[in-house]
Amino acid sequence: MASRSLRSASTALTLAAIGAASMFVAGAAGGATSRQTAVAPPVTVKMGEYFYRPGRQTARVGQRVRFVNVGRIAHTVADTDAKGNIRSRDIKPRELVKGAVQVVVFKRPGTVRYVCTFHPSTMRGVITVLPRSG
Repeated sequence: MASRSLRSASTALTLAAIGAASMFVAGAAGGATSRQTAVAPPVTVKMGEYFYRPGRQTARVGQRVRFVNVGRIAHTVADTDAKGNIRSRDIKPRELVKGAVQVVVFKRPGTVRYVCTFHPSTMRGVITVLPRSG
């Protein structure tokens, strides 16, 4: 009889532990999911023969911005001041051949103007960087 009540107590403890563990796992999974949904998907800007599309884009601080060369020739991306002088502070230019991608993450809100250093008079764009959401 004592053996049977010991088994019942052991079974009850095991079930309680399983219940607590499953609540912990569910809570952890829920936390990961809410964090993942808080991260915005990347913004994409396509570049090609003498264009950036879209020419104006909006992103948030911390959100990835992907510059993708869909053209046949090489292009670059470099940030400028309001007059169009290349600064390369927020976007470090590097040659992007057809199909190449450069990812940039902005750390502060503001207006970022950019050009292709190979074609600065014809390839210009603007990204408005908003504060983080939430």
